[in-house]
Amino acid sequence: MTGYIPTLAQADELHHKIAPSKAAYDLIHTHCVIIATITRQLVRRQNALFVRRCTLPKDAPELIGKSLDDASDAYDGNDSGIQADASVGGNNGGTNAKTDAKSGDEIHVTPALMAQKRNNGSLLGTIKATVPPTDGVSGGTVPPRLLDENLAVVGAMLHDIGTYLVLKHDGSDGGKLQFDGPNYILHGLRGYDWLTSQGVDESIAQFARNHTGVGLTREQVVAQGLPLPPADYVPMNLEQEVVMVADKYNSKSIPPRFLTAEAYARKARRFGVDNEQAWLDLVKKYGVPDIPALAKKFDMKLDA
Repeated sequence: MTGYIPTLAQADELHHKIAPSKAAYDLIHTHCVIIATITRQLVRRQNALFVRRCTLPKDAPELIGKSLDDASDAYDGNDSGIQADASVGGNNGGTNAKTDAKSGDEIHVTPALMAQKRNNGSLLGTIKATVPPTDGVSGGTVPPRLLDENLAVVGAMLHDIGTYLVLKHDGSDGGKLQFDGPNYILHGLRGYDWLTSQGVDESIAQFARNHTGVGLTREQVVAQGLPLPPADYVPMNLEQEVVMVADKYNSKSIPPRFLTAEAYARKARRFGVDNEQAWLDLVKKYGVPDIPALAKKFDMKLDA
């Protein structure tokens, strides 16, 4: 350790120190508070799953990563007339029969049915979990270790500190905030450099550097001609990865808004099917937070 690990109060002080205006602080600090909130929820879900790992049935979805995107599972019946089998991972042999929510007749889930559900606008089914939701997060798979909640939350509070440095109009003259689009991709690296210049430890500064997209590799930097030094800008540990995931659920657009997992999947698809699949794999890994509830709590628009 070559620097200090900020407290939450010190993280707030760093925001005040770098913010060029109240408008910039309100936008970026609020985003970081939201991401810290989602991060805390995701970490607590992961840790709850880790604690339960020894008592879960061997075929529990939290252990084997089996989700309702798999052809052997069913989607939730709220909008499709299909109800996921309550016995999956249960104590009655784990049968895989599905029943029609209206008629009670047994149905069979096929790849064609899954495709039909996707065509109806749902890329992500609810994971039929053995472990009840934790802090509003459902699904997810058991991590290899307990996650450090404090490290992840502090990292989340500072992950976007560099966005203050990529404002084209910073609001200091009372005008509307505007980001410098072509250089926005630099915000992670600039945040990392600024944090280390302030004496913040590398373990925290890396949250700023390594959260862009679903993991930005050297190959992608070169292939896309991005204005970054060729290097990997990917999470180095689970705590950094969970902040990267949480960050996708809220946008600093003006006005800011929340995105569901499905909404971000559509956004990720614009960068290729591999990018979209990487996001879907992360959702399966960490579970789905209750984004509509958070949008209501923070009084922001929701992209579903």
